[in-house]
Amino acid sequence: MKVRIFVLLTMVTSFVVATSFRSSHLTVAERVPYTELLVKNDSVLIEDFLGVNGVYHGFAFMDDPNVKVMSDQDRKTEFERVKNMELKIARTWYRPDWACGTNLYNDFNWESKRMKAFYLWLDKMKELKVDVALQAGWWFTKDTYHNTDGKQEAAPDTVKDPLRYARWVRESLHELIKVRGYDNIKYLVLFTEPLNYRSGIIPKGFTEPDYYDKVCTEIHNELKRTGLRSNVKLVGPNSGSTDTAAYVGWSVNKMNDVIDIYSWHSYNGKQFNTNPPLEYDGWKQIALAGREKIRKTGKPYWIDEYGANKPDETIRFKADYGNYLAQCVAAFINSGAQSSLLWILFDQKYAASRTTNKDSFYNGVHRWGLTRSPQDSIDNPGAPYPSWYAFSLMSKYLGGRTDSKAFKTSQADSLYVVATQPSENNISVMVVNAAHTAKKFRVKFARQPSGGLDRYLYNPAKISKPGKNEMLVSDKQIKKSDTGFFDDIPPRGVAIYTTLK
Repeated sequence: MKVRIFVLLTMVTSFVVATSFRSSHLTVAERVPYTELLVKNDSVLIEDFLGVNGVYHGFAFMDDPNVKVMSDQDRKTEFERVKNMELKIARTWYRPDWACGTNLYNDFNWESKRMKAFYLWLDKMKELKVDVALQAGWWFTKDTYHNTDGKQEAAPDTVKDPLRYARWVRESLHELIKVRGYDNIKYLVLFTEPLNYRSGIIPKGFTEPDYYDKVCTEIHNELKRTGLRSNVKLVGPNSGSTDTAAYVGWSVNKMNDVIDIYSWHSYNGKQFNTNPPLEYDGWKQIALAGREKIRKTGKPYWIDEYGANKPDETIRFKADYGNYLAQCVAAFINSGAQSSLLWILFDQKYAASRTTNKDSFYNGVHRWGLTRSPQDSIDNPGAPYPSWYAFSLMSKYLGGRTDSKAFKTSQADSLYVVATQPSENNISVMVVNAAHTAKKFRVKFARQPSGGLDRYLYNPAKISKPGKNEMLVSDKQIKKSDTGFFDDIPPRGVAIYTTLK
C-alpha cells in the first residue's frame, strides 16, 4: 500500500511540476480555452479568385431636369472610396435606351447625353483598375424589342429581334472596347433575372427559357463572327431570388456553349425563416445548390447579387450587418465561388427615376448600399453606414486581381475562416465570429507566412456611429511564429490578418 501511495504521489507531483513549467511559458491568451482553426495554405480551393465585389451602376455623371445631381465633391468622395477599398469588379446597368433613344431600331447614337456620362464613369473605373461587368440589357424579353415611346408594343419578331439585339450588343462592345479603349470591360451579364419573372411579351411558340437561349446564342454567335467574343466572358443565367439556383441546371444542359461563368443569387440567406438563424450555413446551402449543378462543366461561378431586407430594411443600416455580410462572403468563398457581388455597393439615384416603393426606393434612390446617397433626402447624405467598414476591408485585403487564390480552411465553434493569397508571397486570413459572445482562438497554418501579420478589426459595438474615417486602420501586429497565432475576437466581430502593406 505504501509503495502504491508513493508511486501515486510521485506521478501527481510530476504532473503538477510539468504543468506549471508549461504554463509559465504560455501567454494569458494561450492559458484560457480557445478554438483551434486551421488555414490549409498548402491546398488551393480557388485558383483564380476574383475578389469581393459589388453591383455599382455607372450613374455618377448622369443628371435629369429637376433632379438633384452629384456635385464634383460627391463624385470625388465616391471614387476615393472605390480606390481605398480596391474594388476589383463593378457590375453596372446598361440598356439599349442609352444609345438607341426610344426604339431599338433607331440608329445607334454613341454621343448621346447618357452615353457621354457613362464614358466619364468608365474613365474613372479604368483609372482605378476596376474591371466592369456590363449588362447586356436589363429586362428580358422587354429589352430585346426595346420600345419605350409609349406606343403599344408589338409581339417580338423571333427572326429580326434577336439579330437586331445581337447587333446592338456587338456595336456596344465595339464602340466601348475597340473605339474608346475600355478594355477593362471584361464581362457581359446576360440580362437580370431573365427567367424568374415575366418582363415583356413571350413570343408565340416559345417558352421564356427557350427564347432566352435563342437570344443569348445569337449574341454569342455575333460576337464570334465579328471577333469580339474573346474580349468578354458571358455571365448567366443570373437566376434570382431563389435558394435552389433555379435554371442553373437548365442552363448547363442548354447553354454551356454560350455561358462562360455561371451565376445566381438570393436574398436573406434563409436566416430569418429558421430558428436558430442559419446565416453562414444558409448562404453556403445556396452556393452549393448551384455549384453541384455546374460541377460537370468545370466552369467558375459567381453569386451575382445578395443581401438582406428582413425583418425590414433597417437591418442594413445597423452595425451587425457588417458581420452578416462577412458571413456571406465566407460562405461563398469556402464553397468555391470565384466572386460575389453585393447588391449594391452604394445607395444610388437611378437616372431619370422618381420611383418610391417597398423595395427601398425613395424618389429614385435605392437605399441598399454601404453608404448613403448624396442625392438622397436623408440625414447625413453621403455618409457611410457601419457595414461599409467591414465590407471595405474584405474588398481591399482578400485580393482578387492577377494570381489571387483562395485556400481551404477549417471552421469551428461559430468561427468562420477564409484564407486567400491576394498576390504572390502574401496571405490574408479573415475570422468571422457569428456568436454573440467573445471568442478566443488559435490559427494554425499548414505553411507559415513569410512575415508578420497586421490585424484589422471590425467591432460592431464600436462602430454604431460612423465617423469621417473612410477605412479602418490596423490596430494590432501579429509577429511571425512557427505555431500560428492566438487572438480573441469580440461578439459579432470580423478580423482580417494580412501580410499586405
